[in-house]
Amino acid sequence: MKIIPYICGVGISQRPTKVEKQTHKNKNMRQIKITVEERKKLQEIFKVGSNYVLQVLSFSKNGPTANRIRHAALQMGGRYVDPDFSPNCRTQYLGGKIIQTFAEGVVLSIDRNTGDIVLTKNGDVLEKMYKCDMVMWNSMAFKAQSIAEDSMVSR
Repeated sequence: MKIIPYICGVGISQRPTKVEKQTHKNKNMRQIKITVEERKKLQEIFKVGSNYVLQVLSFSKNGPTANRIRHAALQMGGRYVDPDFSPNCRTQYLGGKIIQTFAEGVVLSIDRNTGDIVLTKNGDVLEKMYKCDMVMWNSMAFKAQSIAEDSMVSR
């Protein structure tokens, strides 16, 4: 009788037949976009380094200071960007315009020829932007969604 040794726990395993590519976080994940000058101003105001501000604006850092920095960035005109955001609205294509109608009378109108965007609530213009790209449109749609939700909550 031949004795076959049993080896246990030495890390021998089958090799995978297919090498799976390691996925990294999407570089364009949610963030607040601001100018370099605004970022430097935040560094001075909060007495933090540039890397910290970048991490805060990309939501990699959290805490009371991070929240204050993000709030200040938005107050300076920063734009919140979330690539996974899908607005809750009715979208119509009328001529050269895209009309997104949200709850509570909030409407986002995009001129497809010029890229101009107008955000209104019950017919009153809240904000206008000119020659916008998709990132700005996404940001404005997020803002429209937030305004609509805030209006529903504060009834």
